[in-house]
Amino acid sequence: MPKFTLEERAMLKRYVSSATDGVFAVTGLAGLTGAIYARYSRAPGGFRETLLKEFINEGTIDAQRAQNLIERVLIAFGDDSVGELEGAYVSFEGISMLATKELEDRRIGGSPIEQSTRYVFYDRRDDDGNWLYVRPEGVMASPYATAYIETMDFIFSTYAELAEPMQEHYRGIKPIEGAEYDINGDGHKERLAELTDAGEIKAFRQTYRNDIRTKACDTLRYLLPLATKTNVGMFGNGRFFQGLISHCLTSDLPEAQSLGHGAHTALDRIMPCYVRRAKRNEYLAGVPARMRQLADRLFSGRQPDMSMEVRLVDRGEQQVALRLMRDEAVRDVMQDEADMLTLSHMLYPYTNLSLDQIRDRVRGLNAAEREEVINAYIGERKTRRDRPGRAFEAGYPYTFDLLTDWGTYKDLQRHRMTTQIRQKFSPLLGFSMPADLIAAGFADRADECHRRSVALYELLHADFPEEASYATLHGSKVRWIMGLNDREAFHLIELRTTPQGHASYRKVGQAMHRAIAERSPWRAAAMSFADHNDYLWARGDSEARQRVRERELEKQTT
Repeated sequence: MPKFTLEERAMLKRYVSSATDGVFAVTGLAGLTGAIYARYSRAPGGFRETLLKEFINEGTIDAQRAQNLIERVLIAFGDDSVGELEGAYVSFEGISMLATKELEDRRIGGSPIEQSTRYVFYDRRDDDGNWLYVRPEGVMASPYATAYIETMDFIFSTYAELAEPMQEHYRGIKPIEGAEYDINGDGHKERLAELTDAGEIKAFRQTYRNDIRTKACDTLRYLLPLATKTNVGMFGNGRFFQGLISHCLTSDLPEAQSLGHGAHTALDRIMPCYVRRAKRNEYLAGVPARMRQLADRLFSGRQPDMSMEVRLVDRGEQQVALRLMRDEAVRDVMQDEADMLTLSHMLYPYTNLSLDQIRDRVRGLNAAEREEVINAYIGERKTRRDRPGRAFEAGYPYTFDLLTDWGTYKDLQRHRMTTQIRQKFSPLLGFSMPADLIAAGFADRADECHRRSVALYELLHADFPEEASYATLHGSKVRWIMGLNDREAFHLIELRTTPQGHASYRKVGQAMHRAIAERSPWRAAAMSFADHNDYLWARGDSEARQRVRERELEKQTT
């Protein structure tokens, strides 16, 4: 280990947890750590020696010298991985739920956390008396402003008016006197009347309130439009934020563009060198228009398949068998089927059709038509950084074509070890009516919210095709692909079928597990923690465990 003088140790103490140990943490060097690591990868000494020799001048960090060194490191290395050595936290607040998907869909290098519709009621107004939804500038300056505001106000008013009645509905099903929770963590559930300890009684009442509240939130979220304002906090490395900013600036959604500019401005103050190359990607910007035009022509007049919810897409076995009977070469047939799947993925985001419908059409294309699809999707690449999209990730062991409510998409989208390709959000593929809204007698009010969201979407779509998606409700159906391997299937299915999960995504996880079982029983059997039971009260037990942990923490601090 290197030996440092007493003076050097004193200086290092401000920046590392130990001047002597071989394993140590780094602190107090925000914006510089990545450059030091990058530099020391080509230096004979370690991090601490590099810090002392090249970044500290007369006992303190030389900011200008450090900035120059960062520039030289990034220019000399020319390696995107250097950007992964520096990180930052960024908050995006008061943004639409539509915009959150633009941010959270960047999978690698970033970790988002979003305000939860499970724990927060969106039944309040801001200081100006407005409901909590975004008002896009373009729409507000157009003749559609009145219709937009009236529709959103109606939906939010309905949501707010049902907040207490839905809780009362659940209190009627589960009165506090009949509720049971393991409130003291002894493995046995107790009723309120059986408790004598004041702390346990208080914890029981809080658990009950939260149990009822989350149940109502879970049901009423189906009415929330994607215009709803929310908050997202995000940690990411420099490379991630560079890609995120570029994506936002390239988006056709004006709000996303604004968020890209805002993130760039904020990060310029913290890690400017790492996001300097972030800019609008003209290569990717040209793809959607070409693909939409092509898809409209190829699928003109075709109606979407609405019969499926969770479908494990086949691997073209029947097509392969038929072609092998015609004495075609096995390798050529298998490759052709793989190509058909990739081309289908290319077209998928620009239609409202199922993947099977698209693939059936693609199989019928001649060579020139297939080449047209490929050229439109790939475009003209001028540098190696002009990388085509996720269609080239096609070919996972499992490709699920999903038609779910938007809330389920929102929850499952967080699984970043998957390939996800979605179609445009809209209310046109139908609405998933929660059974509890029907039971409580409020189905007609939910239907009216959906009807108005469809009308607003259709009104906006011609002139504001991106902003029209703000009208989509959480209960509106969205079509999307999820590709994953066995290991991620373990994680997703076992996590998303746990009792405390939202009922809608539990059903999707269970359906995925059943589909895998039909294809490979032993693989599905290995996913032994998949839970196929139904639970009316998803959060009660989890809330009770939280009370136990809180009381244990209180004991430790008193």
